[in-house]
Amino acid sequence: MTNNQIKVVAHRGLSIKYPENTLIAYEAALQLNIDYLEIDIHKTADNKLVVIHDDTVDRTSNGTGKIKDYTLEQLRQLDYGKWKGGSFSGQSILQFEDVLRLATQYNKRLLIEIKKPEQYPGIEELLLTQLKDARVKPSNIVIQSFNMESIEKINAAGADYKLGVLISAKKYWYRRPNFKKIARFAHFLNPNYKLVTKKFVTLAHKYQLEVMPYTVNDKTIHSKLLKTNIDGIITDAPDIFCDC
Repeated sequence: MTNNQIKVVAHRGLSIKYPENTLIAYEAALQLNIDYLEIDIHKTADNKLVVIHDDTVDRTSNGTGKIKDYTLEQLRQLDYGKWKGGSFSGQSILQFEDVLRLATQYNKRLLIEIKKPEQYPGIEELLLTQLKDARVKPSNIVIQSFNMESIEKINAAGADYKLGVLISAKKYWYRRPNFKKIARFAHFLNPNYKLVTKKFVTLAHKYQLEVMPYTVNDKTIHSKLLKTNIDGIITDAPDIFCDC
């Protein structure tokens, strides 16, 4: 928590300092007083859940191509650290189950983003199965996506996890009925921080939706957002916003 008692979410780990969504970034974040570790999941060609932000390996590895076209073993042949600096060479891609174990070890909650679910038929069911098999406490999990249908699908499955909808600044729909609709199946409404106003947060709270904007890395922006009564922030730099 911050000094102002709002939640701090470590976006892809301590990703401002370490290669995102890697073991070294996660372990650095988990040692801080964060409320959630945020991760991104995709599905491989052999039906495994892996943790990476983009739907390709191009930006954060020494390979090219779509995640969905790789098997897990093929993805493991790539380096996911060197792009951030030579000292980070040798970082491997993580399976979702690896991160589940890590979060449990540190007794931290996970904010899981389903990336591009339209590319991965059955990813929701696979995620729920792995969560059930791992016997993770539902109170330690929030599942979110920009794809509202994906979150509605998880809600329809009767899963006992809190759910969230992400809002991009590029697709801003700000109309009152949408808050009401989202509140029927979700608990969080997490927008790009540029969309946040006091009116936005007040309306979300009216429908019992918590608001945790992304990606907040600047203290001046953070201070302005606090005045809107947000519930938390999603940040690449949790070390400067939490009581560490």
